[in-house]
Amino acid sequence: MEEKIIQSQNLMLQVILANTSSAMKISKTLSEHSDDKIMRADNIICGLVYRLMTPMTDEEIEESMHSAEDILFNDSSSEDEDNNDELVDDIKDFEISRKVKTNNCNCNICSHTRVCLLNFNDYIPKDELGDKFKKSIIETCHKYNKII
Repeated sequence: MEEKIIQSQNLMLQVILANTSSAMKISKTLSEHSDDKIMRADNIICGLVYRLMTPMTDEEIEESMHSAEDILFNDSSSEDEDNNDELVDDIKDFEISRKVKTNNCNCNICSHTRVCLLNFNDYIPKDELGDKFKKSIIETCHKYNKII
């Protein structure tokens, strides 16, 4: 019985990690399509909102679950080894309350992200996990003075 509980917990952890990993992939795309090409908190928020409101394709699910499994079981990936991104100190960005900024790109992901942001407050998640995900976005934005 205990083994089944552990398996269920590991699967739940893998699903949450896969969802977050996919959201970060969207955030990376959003930052690459921005003028300064720097991933900022707003890109991360937008990626999380996009992932909450936009279902993954079967291919995205499979890729994200494999990525999460690699992370959980400590397998190294070439993506981790190649990740030499420069850190940006944007702490001043949290000092005043302001609306989450988006880029001006009109590709499918960027334009759909803007639609998701516009509809975020009225969006009702389809399950309990989605509801927790939305609440965590709201609480984090409130804590760091971001308005969606």
